[in-house]
Amino acid sequence: MADEDVRAYGSVAPLKVGLLNDYPTRSSTEDDTLDTLRLVFDEAVSAGLVDRPIEVVRRDVIGLPNGTYHAVERGYDELVAEGCLMIFGPYVSDNAVPLSAHADRVAKVPNLILSGSEEALGEWTFALNNGSMPEEPVMLAAVMLGDGRSRIAIAYEASLIGKEYLAFAEKAYSAAGLKVVATAAIPQVEADKAAVVAELRAAGPDALVHVGFGHGLWGFSDALESADWDPPRYTTTAFEMAHINAEWMHHLRGWIGLDSYDERNRVGQAFLDRFEARYGRRPAHSMPGLCHDVATVIARGLAAARPLTGEGVKHGIEQVKLVPSASGAPGTFLRFGRYIRQGWLGSDYLIARRVLPDGSGHVFHAAPSDNIARAVSACRD
Repeated sequence: MADEDVRAYGSVAPLKVGLLNDYPTRSSTEDDTLDTLRLVFDEAVSAGLVDRPIEVVRRDVIGLPNGTYHAVERGYDELVAEGCLMIFGPYVSDNAVPLSAHADRVAKVPNLILSGSEEALGEWTFALNNGSMPEEPVMLAAVMLGDGRSRIAIAYEASLIGKEYLAFAEKAYSAAGLKVVATAAIPQVEADKAAVVAELRAAGPDALVHVGFGHGLWGFSDALESADWDPPRYTTTAFEMAHINAEWMHHLRGWIGLDSYDERNRVGQAFLDRFEARYGRRPAHSMPGLCHDVATVIARGLAAARPLTGEGVKHGIEQVKLVPSASGAPGTFLRFGRYIRQGWLGSDYLIARRVLPDGSGHVFHAAPSDNIARAVSACRD
């Protein structure tokens, strides 16, 4: 027997969890993500929920829209080969949708994604979706109704995400009694927005909506200022890009959007108390709460796995029921099941926030549930 085998004999191997980051930003939010996972996993071990250490194996790859899907699939396969029992990621729908089919073909480990496309769900793919293409338009419609809007102009990113958002937005806004007076495609990269701003303005809207991943927002506020037009403006969970750095916050100045961070959530604030005690900082954005919930689901899946294999963890995640979440408004819960792959329970797992006009920060704006009934009543009728 080799010396390394002798040393390992009788020891306890850590449980490996993969982190597949398909949108690396080299920002502090990535540190918050990794630190949150480690804290929640350590708490699960200390509490006796899991009987051995949990090791995070990280893969940063540049997936779509800036890179390739191939890099994402390769990263997934590498994490499976390293013995990960569960994979967190990818984040972006353009990557998560094709990877779901690949995960079903491989049929070895479950992955938990943040993607908003329901096309990404599958037997092996669960979602704590950081928004949803079908749901976000209904939520935004409710917020806009509460703000007294009626005529909507939509700028959509010319991409899988943007076009899927657009289709659901047109349907949801019509059902809510909001009139879409214009739509215009924009690149999913930074580009001059002057012509698009002029086109949308000519339709006479009382609100401007952006739908897409978020890169199309670069330069939008600059173009609005150049045109001396300051309409009420709304976006999807692309709003959360504002948390990446000060430059993103600047580009989103004045925008209202959907976010999973709500300072009224006591579970989330209690977690941030513990996060601050351990790391000496208190990040007031969506990723710590969201990653807390991801790590909670993974830890409970590992704890309930029988046997301790990828398939066992998949069945373990299906046992997660009515766990209070750190994300969303107070009263949001986590739950999965045999045929339940989206894990949020509660209409305000996203709320609306607003970036201040000077881009210095963001504040609570509204809860969609205040007007959800109005937003869907026409559809019921």
